[in-house]
Amino acid sequence: MVDESAGDAAQWQAMRGGDMAALGVLFDRHADRVHRYCRRAAGGSVDSEDVLSETFIEVWRSRRSFVVREGSALPILLTIAKRVLQKQVRSAERATRRDGRAGDPTLLVVPDIAEDAVRAVELERQRVWLRRQVAAMPVPYRNVYELCVYAELGQDEVARLLGIPLGTVKSRLSRARKNVAEAAQEAFEQHTIEGVF
Repeated sequence: MVDESAGDAAQWQAMRGGDMAALGVLFDRHADRVHRYCRRAAGGSVDSEDVLSETFIEVWRSRRSFVVREGSALPILLTIAKRVLQKQVRSAERATRRDGRAGDPTLLVVPDIAEDAVRAVELERQRVWLRRQVAAMPVPYRNVYELCVYAELGQDEVARLLGIPLGTVKSRLSRARKNVAEAAQEAFEQHTIEGVF
């Protein structure tokens, strides 16, 4: 059994050897940040608590496939969370299509609290639109954007995690934000987001 004060690399090594308590230590250290990433990246399309739970189950299953570098297990955890999230979003989309309600706004039931319902629908449309914009970004820009915006990591930390210079992180993040802003402006002008903006 490994000392709880030991670093992530030691915890991961203990976990690779079958020590489930080490998984608990990593969970305690990183669950908040992984959950925040899941919540923001999912945008309400799936339950972020489920994604978090499934992420740590998958961490245990694939513990022998990864090695902690740079002293932090966070990049591995976020990578696994992203895969789990993508899988659950695809599954939710399939279920929606199977139920015959694939984004058809005419099937929405507006309750008595119509204003709140309309606001919730508009917010979900914005989230779907943003997820599509982010998914369409080139991978280097998308990685930086997701880590800085969804996972709320500092630019210095993202540079260290990705092994790229801080200036590259700043320029990629700036370019990604500019592209999203330009796409939003264009969508607004063309009314292609149906009154979202």
